[in-house]
Amino acid sequence: MNQTDKNNFLETAWNIGCHLMKSSIWHNKSCTWQGYSFEPLDGTYQPVMKTFGPDVYSGTAGIALFLNALYKEKKDPILLKTIEGSIEQVKSTMYDAINHGFYAGKPGIAAALIKIGKEMEREDWVKDGIDLLNSIPSESLQSYEIDIISGAAGTIPVLLDCYTTFRQQAFLDKAIALGHLLCNAAVKNNNVWSWATVPSKKNLTGFSHGSSGIALALLQLYQVTGNQTFLEGAEGGFNYERQSFDVSQQNWPDFRDDVTSVSTGNICSIAWCHGAPGITISRLKANQLYPDQVFTNEMNTALTTTSKSIYNSLIENLSNTNYSICHGIAGNADIILDCGGTEYQQLAEAVGNAGISKYQDNNIQWSTGLSTGHYTPGLMMGVAGTGYFYLRLFDKEKHKSLLVPQLGLS
Repeated sequence: MNQTDKNNFLETAWNIGCHLMKSSIWHNKSCTWQGYSFEPLDGTYQPVMKTFGPDVYSGTAGIALFLNALYKEKKDPILLKTIEGSIEQVKSTMYDAINHGFYAGKPGIAAALIKIGKEMEREDWVKDGIDLLNSIPSESLQSYEIDIISGAAGTIPVLLDCYTTFRQQAFLDKAIALGHLLCNAAVKNNNVWSWATVPSKKNLTGFSHGSSGIALALLQLYQVTGNQTFLEGAEGGFNYERQSFDVSQQNWPDFRDDVTSVSTGNICSIAWCHGAPGITISRLKANQLYPDQVFTNEMNTALTTTSKSIYNSLIENLSNTNYSICHGIAGNADIILDCGGTEYQQLAEAVGNAGISKYQDNNIQWSTGLSTGHYTPGLMMGVAGTGYFYLRLFDKEKHKSLLVPQLGLS
């Protein structure tokens, strides 16, 4: 990467950060943001303007993670004040969040507080995060408390990271209890395991709501505990995706009820949340934990499908994608950044340069993950995630991917 591109990536992240600082809504010492969200209204889902909660996915904790990363590059006093205001807002509402899940629940909020607190030398924020994590129950799970978004698979990695960091046995005990609950909740067919998470004609493949994210959490738990039950569950989850693989599309089907087709074939999404990109990152992380040539082969297959999709989007002048990290081109490019190889680095940088040319240079609002294109500020669907992607392009070693549930202190 040449220095001009590198500077442009940081400048783009800074411009997005400045927009978030200017658009923040303050009350006393707290600040939050508002934007569009799809909400049930008059029998259908419609875009409505709202302020968001404390969560990582679309709320204040996710925006704070981006602003904190930006502060590592630019020690700006207004930026610092905005981070402090966002943390105050998080703290005032965090116990209202759902119990489980890295992106939608308390574990992700706790991880954000601990990470930002550590890096800002604010031990009070670290303590707030630990207290929040300790409040999460581990006695039972509701049917929806399974996946990494809003379930135990998103809670376990945070507990394990906190156990490693703080050496509190209670964190490991809670992670083990949740691991057993996940194993008990599985639909088992010999050595093939899957989980019912969201309404679907079949249990889902993929990272956000499917077996990849759950299997990876169980594999992480096995690495710490050595418990064979967790290894069996992880292998079972990965086996479910192997038997579901669509050879003709070199991708994994999206079985959600609201994904429809006029044909009889499978629909395969290509995003972090559903399809090859998320499976790329699941196999990359799985292979780091438990080296296996099968993981390598599956990652390479998913990586090829993801890269082709990115390339086609660039050829089409980004007409069929957006710059969210949940299900946009920025998320797909974020994933390939960690997969090694100059060609993947260059392709991700091309995505960055294309976004600058189309949106920033023309002073056009960045496209978000909402299907209507409405503005939203959050991390996974909105401009905070776009900004974080540009920080990743600037320095991917300093700014680790937020597309895997983790504390991210290393």
